[in-house]
Amino acid sequence: MRLFIALKTDLNKDKIFSYEKNLMRTFPDVKWVEKENLHLTLKFLGETSEETKNEVIAKLSGIAKKSSPFRFYYSGIGAFPALTRARVIFIGVSKGDAIVSLMKTIDASFANLGFKREKSYVPHLTLGRAKNGAINLKHFHIPVFETTEVRARGITLIKSTLTKKGPIYEDISEFDFA
Repeated sequence: MRLFIALKTDLNKDKIFSYEKNLMRTFPDVKWVEKENLHLTLKFLGETSEETKNEVIAKLSGIAKKSSPFRFYYSGIGAFPALTRARVIFIGVSKGDAIVSLMKTIDASFANLGFKREKSYVPHLTLGRAKNGAINLKHFHIPVFETTEVRARGITLIKSTLTKKGPIYEDISEFDFA
């Protein structure tokens, strides 16, 4: 099964999706994330066996018990690899030190299970991916996403099933912070 770990938040998906819908008119050649699939990924695990999934659940439970709820902000728009060559369009994170710390903790904890270590830690909320090559976002007037405070409450392990219509996400386990 294909798994990833997401941050459990009090995210206002309506507000973010409203912003995303405005971008859809300007960028029709982007595969936009559906409202119900909006999330902040902490670590992508990929194909995972049932046995390893159980080890992942045990590790996430331990990490969540040692973590406390925290606040951060969604702010601005960004792109990977760059605004001038956007393949992934996202909303950025400010005051995200706690997220980066959590990402690093998860990454280190999962290395001994055979999961690849991350090269960098850039917390973000993906809005869409360019379908046919990169887009130069600097050529467009993109409204700024209004800074929004978000409360992180825990961690969710999610199964992703890829279909022709897009991914289907299923929560496998949720872990509240202490």
